Amino acid sequence: MNIVRKLGLATGLLALMSTSAIAEGSLWFGLSAEPSSLDTVVQPGTAARTVKLAIHRGLVNYGIDGKISPELAESYEISEDARTYTFHLRDAKFHDGSPVTAADVKATFEHILDPNGKAAFRNELSIIDAVETPDDKTVVLKLSTPSVALIGYLALPESVIVPAAWLAENKDNPTATPIGAGPFTFGEWTRGQEIVLEKFDDYYKEGKPALDEIHFVFYGDENTRVNALKSGDVDIIDYVPAKDAEALKAGPGTELISTYGPFMGLQFNTKFEPFSKPEVRQAIAYAVDRSAIINTAFNGIGAPIWGLAIPEGYMGYSEAKKDYFSHDIEKARELMAKAGYPDGFEARLLASSQYSFHQNTAVAVQSELAKIGIRLTLDLPDWATRMSKAGNADYDFAVLGSLGEIADPDWLTNYYYGGDKLVRTNNSPYFDDPEINGLLDKGRATVDPVARAEVYDQFVDRALELSPIVYFMWRQQDYAVREGVTGFTNLPGFLTFQSGYSLENTKVED
Repeated sequence: MNIVRKLGLATGLLALMSTSAIAEGSLWFGLSAEPSSLDTVVQPGTAARTVKLAIHRGLVNYGIDGKISPELAESYEISEDARTYTFHLRDAKFHDGSPVTAADVKATFEHILDPNGKAAFRNELSIIDAVETPDDKTVVLKLSTPSVALIGYLALPESVIVPAAWLAENKDNPTATPIGAGPFTFGEWTRGQEIVLEKFDDYYKEGKPALDEIHFVFYGDENTRVNALKSGDVDIIDYVPAKDAEALKAGPGTELISTYGPFMGLQFNTKFEPFSKPEVRQAIAYAVDRSAIINTAFNGIGAPIWGLAIPEGYMGYSEAKKDYFSHDIEKARELMAKAGYPDGFEARLLASSQYSFHQNTAVAVQSELAKIGIRLTLDLPDWATRMSKAGNADYDFAVLGSLGEIADPDWLTNYYYGGDKLVRTNNSPYFDDPEINGLLDKGRATVDPVARAEVYDQFVDRALELSPIVYFMWRQQDYAVREGVTGFTNLPGFLTFQSGYSLENTKVED
């Protein structure tokens, strides 16, 4: 083969590597962003998760079928009262050659639960009251309250297990070389260019991974990323722009791997007026024509949401409430007047210029809200800056493109649960409603599925009434691969952002 691979640099420069420098079984993955961090406990976005899920494994993870897959734990039991989780560890090794033990699991969870730490899902995991280690291969999690949802949070990329000895030296060093127990070891990180991972020969799954190495190459510009796939410079890309989806699906030489799961909407900083007023938030829900978002930002591909972003078949879904809102400008104006803003107001909308669908959603919202007197200034930084601003509440309201983190209805906690001491990830800063908090607590602790469904039905009523988040549409989430790439799976529905798990199965045939 006489192929030249190109490395797309963030600066727009290109460096060339000859085929002789490429190991057999190499995959070149065109990432839409350079990870801001590979810190295991933070959630900096899908690009970083993709890399982390090649390096690390948890006690359990979500498998390619969307179900919980035992990983470092070969089996587990949950007590009938959902207050005790017992895990039995398999014989697995970390990349430094040390065995995975109960002490490593205990140290990992103590790190996640550190009240002075920055773990993204500390809130959800804080019900872990004690981590017991009766022997080297057994871990018992004792919970302060029952939770049937905990297993989903343990399956997240932010709950992966790392060596206790590594944590002792590096827990406060976000740039430390990562050590995991996953299919690939960390090779090198050339800032602005690529991250290289190498096959871990002692991975606990026989015959995996199939690849010798992965080059994660950073293409912040989506047109450059698409062209890199078409020209054969990379084998797979994430975040396929809607305008290119049909062409890559048709080929020749490329395939589109699609799922519906992510949603688009707006999250409000509810600490200050005008967005502290539910009437304003509801007015926006009525004012925005969902078809304007779908057509402007997604080339007509997508399905509108007029209620909450709960997929049909998930607990909490209500056929009767799925069309709670409608496109009704007069209703929106009435609500604005009721809130004390008959002539509208000025506000700043945060999105990102790095992804066209985020920017174009913001542009469409700006046009739609002008019809009810809301005059917007668009704040469109790169993705890392957007995430930083969102986490620090540096916005009036923001375009939200996300999904439920787990397949259990407790995913709603991450968006609606309040309290100033929370680690803020997707939750609108400072939104705090005692009734919603109580319903989420009750839903998590209710073991009987019928009674649990009733709790989430009550939650839906309250969430629609207050609308701290307004949803617009379900969006198609696409990866594209070139001919000859097999085994990569776009995990179903809400789990699509965890598709990096399937790199252990991926093969490249030239």
